[in-house]
Amino acid sequence: MNLKYKKSKYIYRKLKISDYQEFSKLFKLCFKKKLSLEFFKWRYFKNKSSFCFGIFNSSKMIANVGMVSLKLNNKKKEKIFSRHSSMVLKKFRGKKIYSNLLKKVKIKVDKKVDIIVMWPNANNYSNFGIEQKYIIKRKFFLYRTLSIKRVSKNTKDIDISEIVNHQKYIIKSNSLFLKNFDYFFNRYLTYKKNEYFLNKYENKKFSSFFIIKKNIDKSGINYVVLDHFGCEELKSKHFSCLVKEKNKLIFLSKRKIQRPNFKLLNNIFFNIGFINKSNFKIKKKFIFNKNIFLGDTDIFISV
Repeated sequence: MNLKYKKSKYIYRKLKISDYQEFSKLFKLCFKKKLSLEFFKWRYFKNKSSFCFGIFNSSKMIANVGMVSLKLNNKKKEKIFSRHSSMVLKKFRGKKIYSNLLKKVKIKVDKKVDIIVMWPNANNYSNFGIEQKYIIKRKFFLYRTLSIKRVSKNTKDIDISEIVNHQKYIIKSNSLFLKNFDYFFNRYLTYKKNEYFLNKYENKKFSSFFIIKKNIDKSGINYVVLDHFGCEELKSKHFSCLVKEKNKLIFLSKRKIQRPNFKLLNNIFFNIGFINKSNFKIKKKFIFNKNIFLGDTDIFISV
């Protein structure tokens, strides 16, 4: 349903698949990247709860925010939203247009969820009008290992489709977001699955799996650690083996690492905003003890 405001010349509304051309034009202007119809449909229309909300000046799209539906990894498996594809046409920036868009989206979702998570950058600190004291702010560090002499392999690379045959290892994890078999299947097997593979490490009867993307950028070929499932107790040992076996391994860390073969690439900021303030202190403690992975972001998704 279109939402038109009498005091505004702009039209605020939920996007349809037929808005792809306007969405892709705005995306190209804001991020200097082409965006495929395949990604647009997969990201915002495959899950019926996910959506994009945009601002139109006549028929031209000038701003957008994408809301991806996820579940919290707690007993209630609460539904939450993750904010993505935030963009405003350059000449409309600094006019509170985007802030107004977020406030309208907040009204739309505030009876459906208690929490909205955000990945702010230097150009986007808007927060849906949520009070600062009800926003949990976390900082992560993005690293790449430097080229090293490879050692004998203790891990094994296998096809990403083997997730289906190894789903018994997808058990309760310490991830902030609920990640069951359906999550991994939809995230890694229904879009660009040829870009991903599993790396497996075994110790006696226990197994650990990292999901990795073979990524190509200006530095050449590197390997991005996107997610993990399997034995939590083996994860640290598994990762140590990966560092020794893979050149140019990109990964996310909770803390700064002072090692000569680790290069800091960037800081990643992650905010959790509470629309509903009930049980804030309890949930705050729960969230601080949970893990975030690079696969939770859009940074390394091919669009």
